[in-house]
Amino acid sequence: MYRAPSKRRQLAVRALVYGFMTATVLMIVTALVFVMLGYRFNRETSTIQQGGLVQFNTRPSSASVTIGTAKLANRTASKITVNPGTYNVVMEKNGYHSWTKTVDVKAGQVLWLNYAQLIPSSIKTKDVQSFDTVSDALASPNGDRYALLTNATSPIIDFIDITSDKPKQSSLSLLPNVRPADPATFKLKVWGSDSDKLLMTAKTDKATDWLLVDRRDESKTVNISTKYGVEISEAVFDPRSNNRVIVRTVSGDIRIIDMSADTMSDVMASSVTSMSTYMNDAILVVRQITPTTQSIGYVSFGSTTVRQLQEISNADKTLVAGATYFGDPYITISNGNKLDVYRIRSMPSSDSETSIGMSNLLSASLPSGATYLSVRTNGRFVLAQYGSGLLTYDIELKKRSNTSFTVTVNDELRWLDKYHFYLTNGSSLEVLEFDGGNAHEITPLTTSFDAIWRDNGKYIYSIKSTVDGKFSLQRSLMIID
Repeated sequence: MYRAPSKRRQLAVRALVYGFMTATVLMIVTALVFVMLGYRFNRETSTIQQGGLVQFNTRPSSASVTIGTAKLANRTASKITVNPGTYNVVMEKNGYHSWTKTVDVKAGQVLWLNYAQLIPSSIKTKDVQSFDTVSDALASPNGDRYALLTNATSPIIDFIDITSDKPKQSSLSLLPNVRPADPATFKLKVWGSDSDKLLMTAKTDKATDWLLVDRRDESKTVNISTKYGVEISEAVFDPRSNNRVIVRTVSGDIRIIDMSADTMSDVMASSVTSMSTYMNDAILVVRQITPTTQSIGYVSFGSTTVRQLQEISNADKTLVAGATYFGDPYITISNGNKLDVYRIRSMPSSDSETSIGMSNLLSASLPSGATYLSVRTNGRFVLAQYGSGLLTYDIELKKRSNTSFTVTVNDELRWLDKYHFYLTNGSSLEVLEFDGGNAHEITPLTTSFDAIWRDNGKYIYSIKSTVDGKFSLQRSLMIID
């Protein structure tokens, strides 16, 4: 005879079922959370291990990706979670050279390989404009034009707009701002961040004048040396405004000239041998205190008090550069062939008495003294350049790399974008990544004028000398249709 189960038994069975379901859900959720955090079963060690996420992207896209021995099913842009370790990464696309790099994947971290530029196996280069002479050329920060001096002794500057297939040329006269009756030699120095203003020099037997040029309005060009009665050794744009110029005088004083207000500031720092801007907050300075003593510090905008960070007891060439990376301040100091990178707890106003804590992230010796020191890519890369090479320190990955040049490079390196610089070695134009990797020759080139990467990487523009002694603006096709 059938007997209905007791209520106690029904409750027990129900509790058991619900408990099993709850435990199963919890196990599934826990497993999913661990998977989302990158945990995987490592067959080599037979353990559960947290992996690292690697993100891939290339220009152009749709490249195949191989990491270690695993070839991804998806083409770029793509991603994968792998166990921690060192891997060789290869990205390939038909018609292009392979992109390769050895990378370190760390548990729980994301590694971005989103800067891979694929270089065509065969590069087509075409002449787009010719010039009888060229003495100097400076590429604008946004890559839309050249400033050009066709004659170093002529007070005419040309602007070559390359935003369309056919370059457009316009000219601007500097004559009203040049000292009368004094033959001058002109040199382009630096563009403002807006790509509308630039600084250049006019050197005569008597003096070197600095001119602030506004390419949009000839009447706004100003000889800041004569207007403000100051002998300038170095000038850069104020990062807060392209209407302001930070100058270091021949005597080593730091001042700010405000063109909008038509004013020149009081001396912010004196005895300065080297300077660089730090974000929108301060000017980093190296000061010569005695013949054998140097002081590294900073002066905040709006202050005339220099805050010392370090003192060096030698007369070797000293440079300083700094930036903030994801909210953390970093300062880099080179002294002779010695390089140090510091993380700073805070950067208070230079007239503040708040304590400053500095922790050393890198101490390195260079083969020779640093000639240029800079920080790029929103503070990520520290770059110490010396005659025969480059040391790069990646703050994000805490990794250093050394690049040896095939020729001595006397001028500061020039960059095509955030991750690629180029060399003109006397016979060709060569493009390299920030760590010297994936180097490729683009086109034969015997000049050393600026190059421009244009149209989202489709073309590289450069200026070559021709067999008849003239010059030509050319563009190399970098993305195959």
